[in-house]
Amino acid sequence: MIASIFTHPIFTFVAGLLVALAAVFLLLNSCAYPNRSAEDVAAYRSRMEKVAASGLEADSPGEKAALERFKSFLQGIGDVRYVRENTLKVYAADAYLDDTLVLHHGAAEIEAYFVKTSETMTSYQVTIDDVARSGNDYYVRWTMVFAAPALSDGQPVHSVGVSQIRFNREGKVAFHQDFWDSGKNFYAHLPVVGGAVGFVRKRLQSN
Repeated sequence: MIASIFTHPIFTFVAGLLVALAAVFLLLNSCAYPNRSAEDVAAYRSRMEKVAASGLEADSPGEKAALERFKSFLQGIGDVRYVRENTLKVYAADAYLDDTLVLHHGAAEIEAYFVKTSETMTSYQVTIDDVARSGNDYYVRWTMVFAAPALSDGQPVHSVGVSQIRFNREGKVAFHQDFWDSGKNFYAHLPVVGGAVGFVRKRLQSN
């Protein structure tokens, strides 16, 4: 009797399912991002401090031109040709870019990243909502709507965010740090991963 239970197809299926779930749990647990939050913040501050004061005067032609180049670039990322023609005009050779998804150092890396990003999107639109300055930093608040086949079955994804920018003396972007909810507005729209993100968010909201 007991032997027949263990050999029953339903038992075999359930046992296999439990083993698979356990393997997935162990795999995900082993891939969990270690707590490097203190190091990440220190690295952010270090990269920011490496950028010398731009010396761009408020409301000066140089400041206005630098901001217009950056805003136009944000709005043009969906066009591969535009990215190739303008990245080196907007970003300094040793610029840093951290958009919360990846960190890139150098205008060549940044260009390659934006080209790849543009190629994966089927539509892209950015609206500049506001620009503010504090010391050497500029904060550009934006609304973005984009679509890609791998996200939400290709449906448009809407998000808001802020880009912290520091220019060098030539008016090129030397430091670019984005602040936006990449968990809600990117990872949550990926197959499988999105389900895990949604589960965690629901658990947090119910507590």
